[in-house]
Amino acid sequence: MKVGSLYELHPAFTGLRNVSKRWGKPALYLGKDPIHRSDGVTVVNHKFLVGGTVLLADRTFLNSLREINNEN
Repeated sequence: MKVGSLYELHPAFTGLRNVSKRWGKPALYLGKDPIHRSDGVTVVNHKFLVGGTVLLADRTFLNSLREINNEN
């Protein structure tokens, strides 16, 4: 994942209605967004801007996204 890059939901996941509804637009990757819990564990989420809304995704969801290449 590269900060500033655009990603889209992989076609294999577009059939999942709840996921597709929220992630159906291009997603701008904003970077990692770690959460430091009181028990000392750090959970690393990833932040995206999708349709004007900031969404968080964990590392397991990253496999369902693919980079949009803007090659002309």
